[in-house]
Order: sequence, then structure tokens, then C-alpha cells
Amino acid sequence: MTTRNALRVFTVAATCLAPLIAFAEDPPTAAQADVSPPASIAPPLHGDIQIDVGGVMGQNPNQAGRYTGLNTNGLDTSISEINLLGRAPWNSGDARFYELSGNNLTFQTGDHLGTGLDRDSNWASGVHNGLANNGSLEFKAGVQGAWQIGAYYDAITYTGNVIDSLYNINGNVVMLNNGLAPWGGATATKAGAVTAFTIPQLAATKAMLPFQTGTRRDIIGGDFKYILNEWTFTGAIRHEHKEGSMEESFDGPYGGTAFALPINYDTDRYDLTAAYTTPRFQGMIQYTFSHFSDNTNFIALPYPTSNTAAPFQRSAAYSTPPSNDAHYLTFQAATDAVPLTRINVNARVGLEVQNDEFAPNTADPNPAGATGFGSLNPHTLEGTTTSSPDMMAEVYQLKLSAASHPFTDVTTRIYYGLDGRSVSLNQYQVNTGGTGGSSDSSLAGLAFVVPQDWLKQNTGAEVGYRFLPESDTKLTVGYRLDAVDRSNAQVGHSATNTGTVALSSELGSQVNGKLSFDYADRTGSLSYLTPWINLDGLPSATPTYSGAYYQAPMTSEAVTMRVDYMPLQSLTTEFFLQFKNENYSYPAGTNYTNPAGTVTIAPLSGAGAGVKQDYALTVGPDFNYRPTTNTNFHAFYTYELLFFNNLGNGACSTVNTGTCAGSAGYFQNNQTSGTHTVGLSGEWQVNEKLKLRAEYTFSYGTVMFGEYNGVFVSNPTLSYQNVSNYPDIDSLMNNIRMSATYELWPNLDLILVGTFTSFHNNDWDDTANAIQGAGTTAISILTPGYNSPNYNVAAVMAGVKFRF
Repeated sequence: MTTRNALRVFTVAATCLAPLIAFAEDPPTAAQADVSPPASIAPPLHGDIQIDVGGVMGQNPNQAGRYTGLNTNGLDTSISEINLLGRAPWNSGDARFYELSGNNLTFQTGDHLGTGLDRDSNWASGVHNGLANNGSLEFKAGVQGAWQIGAYYDAITYTGNVIDSLYNINGNVVMLNNGLAPWGGATATKAGAVTAFTIPQLAATKAMLPFQTGTRRDIIGGDFKYILNEWTFTGAIRHEHKEGSMEESFDGPYGGTAFALPINYDTDRYDLTAAYTTPRFQGMIQYTFSHFSDNTNFIALPYPTSNTAAPFQRSAAYSTPPSNDAHYLTFQAATDAVPLTRINVNARVGLEVQNDEFAPNTADPNPAGATGFGSLNPHTLEGTTTSSPDMMAEVYQLKLSAASHPFTDVTTRIYYGLDGRSVSLNQYQVNTGGTGGSSDSSLAGLAFVVPQDWLKQNTGAEVGYRFLPESDTKLTVGYRLDAVDRSNAQVGHSATNTGTVALSSELGSQVNGKLSFDYADRTGSLSYLTPWINLDGLPSATPTYSGAYYQAPMTSEAVTMRVDYMPLQSLTTEFFLQFKNENYSYPAGTNYTNPAGTVTIAPLSGAGAGVKQDYALTVGPDFNYRPTTNTNFHAFYTYELLFFNNLGNGACSTVNTGTCAGSAGYFQNNQTSGTHTVGLSGEWQVNEKLKLRAEYTFSYGTVMFGEYNGVFVSNPTLSYQNVSNYPDIDSLMNNIRMSATYELWPNLDLILVGTFTSFHNNDWDDTANAIQGAGTTAISILTPGYNSPNYNVAAVMAGVKFRF
């Protein structure tokens, strides 16, 4: 948007508001308010509108404005806030009303999600971002207590990273940057200029160019409500369109690369609800239908390199999320018919359906005999025995609870819940080659894909006793059992017992606090091999077919404490502490014997692998001080600590030394991250017309990344060998916001806002060059090519706020 257009928008908006400003006269006198207006006259208008003009300037605003939408340098105009309410005086007898509300309706310079790399937007995302890049607008009207209709619009943007991508994607069409031919110029009969061993040529040809990833969501919807005695009928419709690109990657026979995956989704949702309410009984029934549509079934990705021997061309079909439908019927009921007891029942049944067509050659993008994009033709040399899954899931959920106050100072609560899923699908076979999805051999292998069902149940009870009523001192004890049963899983059954003890009290007239302790113990039988053996076996020879790795046995302890202290009428303080520690246990690997008597030797010895321990600590005080009625100060400090102890599996017999021989522990990582955050803010009502406010937040943190530090061999052949740790990454963030509001007239305020935000990464070990590797004699790796994620951005906005 040019400066001329921005000023034009501001002028038009001010002109349109002029009649409303003139209409905002003094409120009616008492005598005038007693006279009911004729029904044909609209209720009087009240509210406010704020219009701003300003700009963003600095380095890398695309990163600073990742979530706010202020992600480009330049001049912006916006209706930052609008709140208009039309409603007659309470004693007029007129119940009609209408409301218009909105925020962040920004008219931004340019229409990109960011300024690209080093202010070069030639390769910026083409997703539009000029109007309401992160705002909303809603209108409601009706008769209070009788009916209501409404409509709304929301815009949400997310600015992703600038990455080096071979591809500039438009729908299903892949256009290579700077004229680079697919497969490095290879054909079915000869290798191209860029082979697996000469991939650094991509740098010379400038085929890897920056691309600004990011998405925009536009949401529009409407609703209604109609009240008939004890019944309330409501309905809602919502449509969302999401478009843009996200950072993704694929791995081929000779390395992989990052690329910008196109996003083009539509989601529709419809709700119909009938609710019944009396003083003793409440009930509700609701039907919900949702439809998710992915407008891109897959994208075709030619490899940037070619083999040195036939077949030279390589290609892959990259699947995007499948379209699906869902139907839900929800019931809710509540009553206090039982004396001193409240009973609630929530239930839901649903049907989820997914039958989107597979991307061509799923599970093997390049079967033997297919060259180039010939392998991507739908239903030709399909990698599966069917073209779609024809999948359906029946879901059912139930939650029962009863809360009672049977005796003085005693409260009780019991509950039971379940969450079940039963899945059916067109059980299909996947044709596989000798070396997996990128095989050149005949598709001689078979694998089977089957559904996973589950039933999750929980039950528990809680008792609270206020044993010191004068200080409201209360002891609460609770117990919860979670039981999970899954089919076709590595953990078929698990059970978690959780106990809770909490003590709360007003320790004095100025102090109150709460201390709680939780302990959980999860048990389960974990089988490493069964699901994976079944994937390659015949259905008749195995009890289950596929699996998932989660819900390992573990124990957990958590302590939470909060204390509020008010030593003075003008000073309130708060102290918060929470610590949670989890320890996981993995059984030793064991051999597997299938029903036919075939024994499979476990590929690892010793303990299994994964996160062995993690803990998290959050602690900090909070202060609020109001020395006078015109001033207020607020300060807080928070420290957060995260720790992870990871153990890998299946490589070296002796940790950190030796050759890979098949035991657990090929890498060990202890990762600790700590963050300090300090915040200060203050408000000062200088006089009746001028109000000042300032905020400052400082954050300093260290994040540790470990990567395969346990293996060092003389002749590395695998990706996890001879890879050193990343360094600790220290980061520093500052955020400052200052504002001034001046009442120029009784119905008009002048507003000035200034902000500054910065982020500095002190240790950045990656490089912006996407092409990594040595010369022309070794296989190289293509990375996203991140720059150091630093930014320094300032914004200034001047506005006017009209009150009616």
C-alpha cells in the first residue's frame, strides 16, 4: 500500500465517522429517558473507534512480527479497535440491540508475509497480506431475551522462516528456480550436469534461492439464537481457508533437501443445538458436521540430482493431508435433584470418514521400469493394492461426575470417563522393494496396514475437608486411575495410578496459599518387535500387524506452591513454584517367536532407548504496588528450567568408543535449558486528560542441543557417526512498549504508541549457505540455509479514538 493510498483510507474513514461523532451528544436527561422511543427509531449508539497511522522499521520484521502480522517495513494504517453498541436505556422497554466490534484491521504496506531475505522480497511468499493481516470484525443484532443473529470475520497470519528452496511452488506445478532442469538436466538415457557427486554446482547456478514461507487463514462465519420459554435453539456455520507454504523436507537416495510445501486447505463446520434449562434440570443436544478439504492431493518433487548409472531420472510424490469428514452427536445433562449434590453427564458419539485418494506410488515413488514423472501417473504402477483407504472411525465418549456437600465443611467429587475409537479400513497391501521406498528393484516385498483401536478409561474421587473454618484451611485428597487398551500397538495395555494431596489456607488476614503434591505411576507391557515383525509378515502368521511407540512405563512427581501476601493495602505480592520430575523405564530387548514358531533375534541388547528422565522447574515472584490512586507499578521475575536425559539404541558396544556392534546406547545426551524473564510496567494518570503507560520485558536463556555424541569411528558410513554436538545457544530478548493517551475533547482521545523488540542469538553454528559438503567427490547435504534468527524492529503508531 502506498503512502497516498494509506492517507486516502484514513481520510475516508474519518469522513465516514464524522456523522457518528456529531450524533454522540450528551446523554438524555432523566425526563427524556422516561419516554419510550417509537419502535421505528433505532436504539441510540454508544462505543468507541480507534484509528491509527504508523510504521514498522528495522531488521528482519518478518521474524519479529511472526505472530502479530506486522511483518514488513513501511507505513500502515489500521482500525485498531472498534466497539459500537446500540441499546436503548434500561427503563425504555425497548430490548433491541446491535453490536459491532473489531480489532487490528490493518492496511499494511505491500502484500507479502515478510520482506524476504535482507529486505529482498523477490522470493517472498505470494500470499496476500495487505488487509486485516491479523484482525477480526463481528456484528450482532437482535432482541435481548428473544433472538439474536451474528456474523464475523477473522484473519490470522503466520510468518515462517526464509529458507533456501529449489522450488517455487504454484499449486501442483513445480517451477524450478532460475531455469534449473529436473534431475540436473538428466534424461532417461543420460546423467545430468548435476549428479549426486557434483551437487555443489547448485550454488554456482543459483538454483537455491531464498523463499519466505508462511500462511494466512481467512475465517468467516455466522450464528443465530432463538429463545422459546425454557428452550434455547442455536446454530452456527464457519468456513476457513488457509493458504501459503510451510517448511518441509524430503530424503532421496542421494540426500535430501528442504522445500516450501504448498498449503491450500478449506474447512467447514456446522452446528445445531437445542438446550433446555430450568432451575432444577439442564440438558443439551448438539449435532456437528465438519469437512476438511485439501485442494492439493500431492506435489511432484523431482530430485535435484541424478544417478551416475541408469536409471538416471528420479522423482517422488509428496502427499499432503487427506480430505475428511466428521459427524458428532453430543449430549449434556445436569441436575441438582439429589439434595446437596450436583450430577453431570456428558456423552458424544461420532463418525470420522477419510477416503482421500493415495498419492501415486505411495510407499515406493520410483518402482523399477518407471523413469521420471512417468511413475507419478495416478493408478499406474501404484505402490499399494488399492487407490484409497476407505477409512472410518467410530468414536464414543462419556463423562459422568457428581459433586456433593454431604456435611458441613466437607466436599466430595467422583467421576468416570471413557474415550473409545473403533477403526475400520480397506486393509491393503503395500508393495515394497528390497531397500525400501527409494528402491530400484522389483516390488517383491509386501507389508500390511491395519487400524488401531483404543479404549481409554479414567475414574477417580476427591474429598476435601475444611478443618479450620476460621482461616479457611482445607485439605484435599484425590485418586485417579487411567487405563488404556490399544490394538496393534507396542503398548497394548497401560495403567496409571495418580494420587494428589493439596493444602490451602488463609494463613492470616494478609496471606493465603496453596501447596499440592501429585504422584503418578504408569505400568505397561512394552514389546519392541511384535508390530514391526508383523508389518513384513502374513496376517495369518501373526497376532497383530502394526504399532506405535509410546506410553512407556514411568513414574512422575509434581509439586506446586502458590502464596499471596498483601503486607500493605497498596502492595500485593505473589510467589509461584512448580516442579515436575518424570522417570521412564524400558525393558530389555527380547527375541520374538511368532505363532508359526519362527524366532527373530532382537537387534539390540541391554535396555531400550528413549527419554530416560526429564524435569521442569518454574519459579518466580510477582509484585504490584499502587502508591496513589493515579499510579501503579508491576514487576515480576520467572525462571524456567528444562532437563532431558536421552539414550539412543542399537549401535556401539561401548559408549563413546569402539565400533558399532548392536547394543543399546549409540548416543547419550543430557540437555538443559534455562530461561530468566524479568518484567516491569507502570501507569501514571498525570492529570484528568493525560495517561502514560510503559512496559519492559527482558528475557535471557540458554538452550542446549546434543546430537549423536556417543559414536566416533575411523570410517564413518552412517549419518549418526562422527557428528559433534551443537554448542549451547544463548539468546537475549528485549521488548519495550510506551503509550500516551490524551483526552483532547470529551469524545476524542489522541494516542501515541511506540514499541521496540529485539532478539539476539549469541551462538549460531549453522550457515545461510544451503549446500553443505566437500567439493565434487563426496555426497553433499542440502539444508534449509537459515540465517541467524536475529531482529531489531521498532514501530510507532499515532491514533485517534472517538467515543460515542
